[in-house]
Amino acid sequence: MVVLSQLEKEEMEERLESALNAKDNPLQLLGTEVIFRNGNPILEQDLKKVSANTARSVIALTPNNFNSDEADANMLRQVLALKALDNDFGKNGSHIVVELQDVDNKELIRMVAPDISEVIVNHDMIGRLMLQCARTPELAFVLDSMMGFEGSEFYFDTWSELYGKTFYDITCRFDDAIPVGFRSADGTVYMNPEDDMVYNEGDEILVLAEDDDTYQPNDGSYSMAAGECVGDEEECPVLYDDYRPPEKVLFCGWRRDMADLITQLDEFVPEGSELWMFNTIPADQRQERLLDGGNKAALKLKNLTIKNAVGNSIIRRDLAVMKDVDNNGQRTGDVITLADFDSALILSDETAMMNGEKGSTSSDSRSLAAVLIIQDMMDKIYEAKVKKSAYPDSVKKPCIPVSEILDTRTKSLLAVANCKGYVMSNQIISSVVAQVAEEKDINVVLTELFSASGSETYIRPVEKFVDLKDNDEWSFWDVALKARQRREVAVGYKPVDMDYTSAEELIINPPDKNVKRKWKEGDKIITFSLDD
Repeated sequence: MVVLSQLEKEEMEERLESALNAKDNPLQLLGTEVIFRNGNPILEQDLKKVSANTARSVIALTPNNFNSDEADANMLRQVLALKALDNDFGKNGSHIVVELQDVDNKELIRMVAPDISEVIVNHDMIGRLMLQCARTPELAFVLDSMMGFEGSEFYFDTWSELYGKTFYDITCRFDDAIPVGFRSADGTVYMNPEDDMVYNEGDEILVLAEDDDTYQPNDGSYSMAAGECVGDEEECPVLYDDYRPPEKVLFCGWRRDMADLITQLDEFVPEGSELWMFNTIPADQRQERLLDGGNKAALKLKNLTIKNAVGNSIIRRDLAVMKDVDNNGQRTGDVITLADFDSALILSDETAMMNGEKGSTSSDSRSLAAVLIIQDMMDKIYEAKVKKSAYPDSVKKPCIPVSEILDTRTKSLLAVANCKGYVMSNQIISSVVAQVAEEKDINVVLTELFSASGSETYIRPVEKFVDLKDNDEWSFWDVALKARQRREVAVGYKPVDMDYTSAEELIINPPDKNVKRKWKEGDKIITFSLDD
């Protein structure tokens, strides 16, 4: 592994040594040799120093000291410099993983290097991830397990003994992996395909597995215990009501890509939902920022209504009652309290950076303070309502606020402070970049999982797939086959009597898939599904 950077070689080596000797989660290279070279990645002569044209993959990381457009222009030049170094780059299967800051600049890279580049827009990907986690906070644990550097990752491989089998046929054919899709001979990736899609010669199977050499097909002797109704939806009973009422969503803070984030949220939520934007930016300036000085079109929302409230997310009196104002700053009469929200998202606040705060540590400090205050206020409102209610069990429990955390060192503080919802954004982006560097088509898979179109990750009640009153003893494979009746891929589960940390090895690619267990009400199944 060769690192080319404008930092001094000694400084890079010191940083690596510090990571290797860290007390908490020290870096383990496992035999990998890391070589550092000082140079400018956009200059051909410096790329020659590290023989970039011979690399199996090149990771081009976005600079942090430029604004988004300047940073993305720098990445464009870096790709052009690599192509100028060797016009044949990519013909041997190598590729470039390009990190961008603005989704609008994605087409620039595709214009100059469509066949050899895989683009990852960090803000866009984390925004989508946070939206999913805010609406289902437990997803943060699931995605952290799936996207972490440990546990199971995505792999493509060929198994000739399975040629001619359908996707349904191979659901139970791997003891140590979860089949989730195909890559056809023409390179098209199919996540969560139809049950009758056939695996043919030249195709590859996409799985979740611990490593590419830790799994192989079994003898195919396993058969479902009972209750199959594959291919005939009329015979499959509706065991669980998936109706979703309109939602009330809170955004605390402001991000540069707020317009993109709102557009994404509009795709996720049911019609009639409300988004309350709570930050210190005056309401009359927000519309201009959403338009980005004329660079973006006006928002066209089909499911969301936007409410504007002005205040500071680390000041309790501002949070107590939020008051909607129009674009002129005049109150509309609409008010809301923290107890009324179905989900709350604490953004890594760009306005704090504008006021002179710099770095991930400062951002995380504000996020940590905000999520603690909001979580405490929600709990106290809930406790007060329970005391007053004649039917305390009917009182709506508060949502779990989810915060974006940039620095992995903050993670230990979150556990001490009992913060339940967070997304380690930089760590996840690092994992995504690493996986795409190893296999470029993983970018297609992850992009689909983090978007509102195609298959997404869901946490389902086990009652959606099996009638526990009729039979509560099933193997994981039995449940997985039941999930296929609704075109969902079951990838793991969480027992009701275990928290997500304790159930880590079960959440993705669990062991003993063929062993029957007693399922309980409240058990959760992790699935990839086309919709909610």
